[in-house]
Amino acid sequence: MKIIVVDDEPRHLRGMVGLIRELRPNAQVMAAKDGIAALEQIRADCPDAVLTDIRMPRMDGLAFLEQLKEEGISTKVIMVSAYNLFEYAQTAVRHGAYDYLLKPVGIENVKHLLDRIELQLNSESHQRKVKEEMKHQLVRASSAYRSRLYLSWLNGSLTPSEQAEMDKEAWLQGGGLIIYSELNNEGKDVETTSGLAFAQCLEQSWSRLGEAMTVLHNGIQDRRMHAITVVSTAPVTREAKQQICQLADSLSREMSAAGRLVHGIGPYCEQLVIGAPQAYRAAQKANEQNFFERWEGVFFYDELRSSHRPVPIDTDKLVQALLSQEIQIVVDQCKSAFEQLADDGYAAPALMKEQALLLLMSMKSTLRELGERQVSGQLAQGAAVLVQECDSYAKLLELLEASLQEAHSTLAQTQQDKHEIVVANCLRWIEDNMKEELTLERAAAHFFFNPSYFSTFIKNKTGRTFSEHVTAVRMRRAKELLADHRLRIYDISAECGYQDTKYFCRVFKKYYGISPEAYKHTSLPERNSKR
Repeated sequence: MKIIVVDDEPRHLRGMVGLIRELRPNAQVMAAKDGIAALEQIRADCPDAVLTDIRMPRMDGLAFLEQLKEEGISTKVIMVSAYNLFEYAQTAVRHGAYDYLLKPVGIENVKHLLDRIELQLNSESHQRKVKEEMKHQLVRASSAYRSRLYLSWLNGSLTPSEQAEMDKEAWLQGGGLIIYSELNNEGKDVETTSGLAFAQCLEQSWSRLGEAMTVLHNGIQDRRMHAITVVSTAPVTREAKQQICQLADSLSREMSAAGRLVHGIGPYCEQLVIGAPQAYRAAQKANEQNFFERWEGVFFYDELRSSHRPVPIDTDKLVQALLSQEIQIVVDQCKSAFEQLADDGYAAPALMKEQALLLLMSMKSTLRELGERQVSGQLAQGAAVLVQECDSYAKLLELLEASLQEAHSTLAQTQQDKHEIVVANCLRWIEDNMKEELTLERAAAHFFFNPSYFSTFIKNKTGRTFSEHVTAVRMRRAKELLADHRLRIYDISAECGYQDTKYFCRVFKKYYGISPEAYKHTSLPERNSKR
């Protein structure tokens, strides 16, 4: 509690100040020697109570009260006087005095006075809080009703009584604009900016164009906030467009901590109360083009144009590029195709997403036909991400490239695993069929390969040709049979797939540097020793 004691007698002034400080140690007690000095102090410190003498030089207590009343200063003034006259007390109360004390002032009287003042101050403080809360509730209720009314108006769903209410809005009888704004939090904390603060910021900025009213469209959804601003303004000239872009740029910088802010500007309405609902839908449509970063967050509906360019992408070539591990070709072709489709930012974002999905699903289908089910599954997951999360052209390209990179990586590993399996199966097939006539064409047909590709494939993966593998398997088997000594040379030749014994002997000698007969006799002592 702040208290000022006013008295021209120093002894009385010191005594009252000391008494109050003793009774209220936590109070801030100040002193003034007359009414003029007290007025200056009151204007500066706004005390809760003033104890003042009536008769003082320069300005007495009654004149002091009158001056406070004229200046609208509300503080509790207690008049203190040595005169026990009814007319003094009556005049003081008439001028707004809180109470009247007689000198000499008793301690109990002062204590009781301070108790009453403190109790009343607490009561008044509580009442102010209640009134403020009621005022805020009324403002909120009025604001909520007004927002709902405007949204119903823009959506074309007003009741007759509501339409009559809107018709009374004088500022809507003239021309103006509808601005649709979207704040994308882009993974940032949604608490950074409240919906109310967002709407107030927009309204304050757009009001530089003319009288403005901003309402939130649907609060926070999917980390986005949407708002609609109705602005009463003159027809939009080139200079006005520049001003709108400048205001939008300023807003983006101001809201940068909360996310990416973009705006769709509807067509000019000659009469807002009639044309605003249609202009609102146009503003929403215009805002969709902010999918393209090149517009820097502002797109005017009157700049929309038709764009239906096809995507010049050969899916088969892209798949072959993936199969041949030329991933950069795939990425470059995709980016080039979508650059053409984007049409410098005039293409419909829905068309961009649709073509991206078609591309991925087409590649998924082609790869599935090739047996690459794991890779096609990767592409399908990429397509789902595109549908659910992509909200800009840059992100669309990033997601496409990421999907292709992931598919390429998985495909390369899958292909590597398949190659190893094919080689192992081929060698096993040679061993199982070495007695038969084994040709490259027969092996390629068995494993569903082109003979030329199969020949290169085997050579690249093993370092040997198909014929060299056949010879190696047959010679290894011939060596085993010769060491056994139970079969004759021509029987071993037939067993290893050679119908011409002389040809078998030439091949064996060339391979091991010794004839089959000589090897047979050389291995005999070894076989006998093992017995």
